Amino acid sequence: MKLETFNTILLVILVALSLVLTAFVWTFQSNGFESDNLITEEPQTLDGTEKQLADLVRPSHVYINEENNHFVFASKDDTEEAFVNGLSEWTLTNLKQSELSSIPDTSIELVYPVTISYSQLNTLFQVEGTNSDTSSLVNGEFTRIYLSNNDDNTTTLIFLNETLDNPLENVVTATVVNSVNDVINDKEDLLAAVPLAENQSNAWDQIYLPQNLQIENRVVRSETVSRDEFSNIYLDDPITLGDQYIDSNRLESVKFSNNGNYGTYYTNRTSSTRAASRAEQLQAAIHAINSHKGWTNNFRLYDVAGKGNFTFEFRMILDGYPVFQQNKLSLLSIQMQYGHPEPGRYERTLLNISSTSGRPDGEKTLTAQEVKNWISDNNYISRDIQDVAVGYQLEEFDSDIYKYKLSPYWYIEVDGRWIEVGDNTAGGTD
Repeated sequence: MKLETFNTILLVILVALSLVLTAFVWTFQSNGFESDNLITEEPQTLDGTEKQLADLVRPSHVYINEENNHFVFASKDDTEEAFVNGLSEWTLTNLKQSELSSIPDTSIELVYPVTISYSQLNTLFQVEGTNSDTSSLVNGEFTRIYLSNNDDNTTTLIFLNETLDNPLENVVTATVVNSVNDVINDKEDLLAAVPLAENQSNAWDQIYLPQNLQIENRVVRSETVSRDEFSNIYLDDPITLGDQYIDSNRLESVKFSNNGNYGTYYTNRTSSTRAASRAEQLQAAIHAINSHKGWTNNFRLYDVAGKGNFTFEFRMILDGYPVFQQNKLSLLSIQMQYGHPEPGRYERTLLNISSTSGRPDGEKTLTAQEVKNWISDNNYISRDIQDVAVGYQLEEFDSDIYKYKLSPYWYIEVDGRWIEVGDNTAGGTD
């Protein structure tokens, strides 16, 4: 074979090999880009925000007690919120279990709507030696915190669980270097309050009402999360049957009610993983809602129900006050499963209420005496009343711009139901 012929054949082989390798490289890159697109696909969200436990677990009441005189903050969304926010910067020391003979006469009292596990203290405060100091308290819970000033201007914190038979026999105390003297002594930011029942034997059973409170009515704009936005969080290509969206294997579904303003997701999937504690399930619930930025309004934890699989109920808050509505349009409720990262049932308002885009609509005066009179007139017994609160009633408003009106009322809680003071019907308010 001549040398030129050999070189020609070799050149043809090399060119062919080059073409094959080039085609392979291009095919590989194309598949790679396709894979990258799948990985970086944006998750479905409701365009809300993410929250931490300290944003959601907040006291429903803050009382300032000075012997026989009692006060509340004049502004819940200003001075009270600033005070509670500052607590997260406090560092707890000398954390220990104790027994007390009485509660201090002068204190700031924080009342929580649910029991809180001591294992979650380090999410609400800075705790010195968190890993060791809270380990012995992991199975305990508290419902109230008393802040009492010491002679050296430090503050003692008393964590008390009012659900125990004798709460004073099993309290937890801690110390912080911060002083609460200024808050107690500065009456300019406080309103006088009176006890609901004059002859209550235990300080931790007492409910205090501001004597006279003026709150603005408000009209507000709102938007509604679309059905597709909510259903797409959990369902891929669902079958639509009227107000219900069902996935192809019929293990998950989403149902809408109240003209599309309320959505309920539930699943028949089960998990065989270990049972999680209530505190762990609460963290999982918050994470589940954070995963789709589901905090479309300001919410706070107001109720926990169930055993094993706990249901956590978060209530909408506006200007520091809870919002009530008969069709649950102010609620977000999520039930977790044993050790499972996703909820078994998740129902929520799809309204996004914007108080910043609203306007005042007159002012209303609320007095403690009207609550007492109504309770007496309707034959309620003070010891059967679990709580009393000022809250906004969410009402439809006939306007092209403002869709809802927020009207302040007194509410009492009886047997877990909130009842509007002045409402003489048999039903409660959600």
